[in-house]
Amino acid sequence: MNFKDINIYLYARLIAIAAIVVLVLTKTPIWHMVEQGLRPVIYAFIIAYILDYSVRYFEKKFKINRIISIIITFAIFISIIVLFGALVVPRVVETVSILINSIGNVDINLDDIFNQNFNNIYLNEIQKSIVNALTPMLQKLTNATGTAVLLLMNEIQKITSGLISFVVALIISVYMLAEKNDLVARLKRLIFAYFDDQQSNWIMNTSKKAHYIFKDFVVGKLLDSFIIGVLSFVVLSIFDFEFKLLIAIIIGVTNMIPYFGPFLGAIPASIITYIGSPHTPFNVLWILLIILIIQQLDGWVIGPMILGDSVGVSAFWIILAVTIGGATFGVVGMFLGVPVLVLIKTLLEDDIQKKLYVKGYEGLEEKNIKTKRKSKS
Repeated sequence: MNFKDINIYLYARLIAIAAIVVLVLTKTPIWHMVEQGLRPVIYAFIIAYILDYSVRYFEKKFKINRIISIIITFAIFISIIVLFGALVVPRVVETVSILINSIGNVDINLDDIFNQNFNNIYLNEIQKSIVNALTPMLQKLTNATGTAVLLLMNEIQKITSGLISFVVALIISVYMLAEKNDLVARLKRLIFAYFDDQQSNWIMNTSKKAHYIFKDFVVGKLLDSFIIGVLSFVVLSIFDFEFKLLIAIIIGVTNMIPYFGPFLGAIPASIITYIGSPHTPFNVLWILLIILIIQQLDGWVIGPMILGDSVGVSAFWIILAVTIGGATFGVVGMFLGVPVLVLIKTLLEDDIQKKLYVKGYEGLEEKNIKTKRKSKS
């Protein structure tokens, strides 16, 4: 191979991309420092991306200029945050304090819970084995008050640091929204300057598809989870459950994680319910039943009505995305893993379709493909 024929710029870009991927996946100290610096900018982009829908709504619906639309949007957004902080946060903090104090006061006696005497010797042995297995675990839970306080203090420190980053991100997001057209134009100029026409068009089309996928899924899932959280609070209030607000928030937040969310939310909800009413352990079964009914309602009615076909992939791909995303980037990866996988899958299927068409295999195995997402261009 002639050295002059080698595309140096192509290999340089591939090496740069590979280096970034390695830094992200290995989570090296260098990446940690970069992440700390970029975190407010990333937060600002997320805030601006979500609030831009509201800004454009005021622009188009009421025919007012962008600056006034941004001011109105942020006034509403900050009012919601202040209202949430004034009404919800104090109650959650009070609930957590009561919960921590209640942990040490819970007298767990599994003999009182599993107090059934079966006539069958085998059933009695099974019951005895369950009691012997659960007792050490629950005793550790009741002795965890000190550890819980330390964990709470660490979380408070993280929240304080997060609030500072959030305020900085809020300020940056204002400028991002105000200068949206300028930033988009500069980014487009940069892409077409450093890439050839084919690569530039691919990047622009991919960005457009990513926008549609993330807009449909992320915004839809946030609205869906908010509705589920409010619905859970109303149902738990009707049945007068202890710590209903905290449980409803847990159910709403974990609902943002597809498939695994209900299971992740059911575990702390069950533990909190038992600590709140240790003398009525059957409340745990009731809370699990309520979560199951609400999740079925979400899966069959609320979710499809809000999200529609925004996912467009089967359960296998969603579970795969949540598993890989969670193992790599934790809870955030579990949530964003689905739209990322949908985007990769969409791009790959489009490329496969083009290559099959060129080779004369158009329509190959299409009847056996379970789900196809209609790509938007």
